[in-house]
This record gives sequence, C-alpha cells and structure tokens, in this order.
Amino acid sequence: MKSEAPSQRGFGKAGAVFLLLCVALAVGAVFARPLRRYVRESLMQSVTSAHYRILCPPGALSQDAMTQFALHREPLFTSLNAKFNDVASNAEIHVIFDPDFKASPAAAAAGQLYEVTGTTVRTLLRGRVPELDPAADAEALLHVAWGRPGNPLVAHWTARWLVSGQGQELGMAAAQVEQKIGHKKVANLLGQPLDANISSEDRELLGAAWVNAIAEFGGVADVRKLYTAKTKSLELAEISKALGTTTTELERKWQMWMYAYIAGMPPANPSMDMPMSK
Repeated sequence: MKSEAPSQRGFGKAGAVFLLLCVALAVGAVFARPLRRYVRESLMQSVTSAHYRILCPPGALSQDAMTQFALHREPLFTSLNAKFNDVASNAEIHVIFDPDFKASPAAAAAGQLYEVTGTTVRTLLRGRVPELDPAADAEALLHVAWGRPGNPLVAHWTARWLVSGQGQELGMAAAQVEQKIGHKKVANLLGQPLDANISSEDRELLGAAWVNAIAEFGGVADVRKLYTAKTKSLELAEISKALGTTTTELERKWQMWMYAYIAGMPPANPSMDMPMSK
C-alpha cells in the first residue's frame, strides 16, 4: 500500500495540471476572438461628431469621408431621438467600418451587413464611401431608450419600423408584398415553420409592418412589450403571452390590419402580356 501512494499522488497532481491546462485553453478559445477584436479596434483611426464616433482600419477611409458620414448622420439621430422623447440626447453611437467584418449567420440570413451591440455598430466596409442602413442607428438608440432586446430579430423589425415610414407608407408597401406572395401569418414571419417562399427582404418588410400593426392597435407601449419580451424562442404562444393576448387574436388583428390596406390600394394594372383588343 505504501508503495502505491506516491504513484497515486503523482497521478492526482498530473491530472490537476492537465485539467487546469484544458480550462486555460477553453478560456483562451472563448476570449481570443473578442481580445483580438478589441486590440484591432483600439488601433483604428477615428473621427467624432456630436453623437457619433466613426472608426475604421488605418487608411481604409479618408478622414474627410469619415467626417462627412458622421455629420450627415446627425439629422437621422435627431429624428430618431425625438421619437423617444429625447431620452438618448447624450448617447454616442460608435460605427466601426471594417473590410474584414463578417456578420453572424443569423444576421446574414436576415440580409444584414451589420450587427448592433448596445450602441456599437459593426458593419462591412465596401469601397471608399462608407454606407450604413439607418435601421442600425435605430437599433442602437432602442437599446438606449428601452434597454436590451429580448430577441434580436424583433429588435431588427422594430428598428426597421422606426425608419420605414410608419403608418400608411409602410402599410401600402406591405400590402403590395401581400398581393405578390399571399398572406403570411405571424407564425410564418416568426419562422414557424420557416417559409421558403418568402425572401429575407419581404420578411423584414412584413415584420416591420407587423410591428406597425401592433402600434396602431395597442400603442407604443405594446411595441415596447414586444421588444423587451424575454422569449427563449420566437414561439407564437410566447409572443402572444408577452402582449397579453391569444395566438388567435394576434393573427386576426394582423390579417385585419393587412386587409384594410389592401382594400385601400388602387386596382392592379392589367398584365402587359395580355393582347390588346383591336
């Protein structure tokens, strides 16, 4: 027994060292990418305006291009901030243009070329002229005004609603999509099941229109409930519960809202493929 004790103790030490090494490697793998990104972004050139800080790798953009982008973005910030009763007046949006940026699979599937984390927007830089979807700014300010969203897709739809001409303009655009592809239930928009016949662009537009419908029926308070709802998944039952309604009523109101806009649309033009009468 005495002769086996040192061997057992030695194995225990070796096992502990091996375990610590595995933990260190796992922790390193988790933090390696954020650390590399932090270092990379710390070395970027930047310009600032009243509410924006624009960053990009050295030489990727001219200082003038970055400055002009920031200045031209200020009216958008003012317009969006007014919708939140100026609660974001002291906020600063960081926009990082990166030629090597790669969106997450979820963002890419939604057709996004950017990602929003708090008030930081990371986006793909293509060419020498910086471009960014205004919905990114809206999503950043939503975070300031309403906090962290319960679901990123709902946050994106809410941001799109804020910048897509709320009300009749958005309703008519959604009605045109409806006439093209047929009625899509809320469950279809949430991906239950995923509808292969709807493009990411149409899904985004209809998602924003659905948020608009919620605002028209229940006010901005209901939109905020939807935005902050901590849903594990985009299950229709969970969304309905967060809004204090039933799945049947949620679908009924969406269909009623959509058909009201379709009824107000002018008749579709006759097909140009039809022969003209002689």
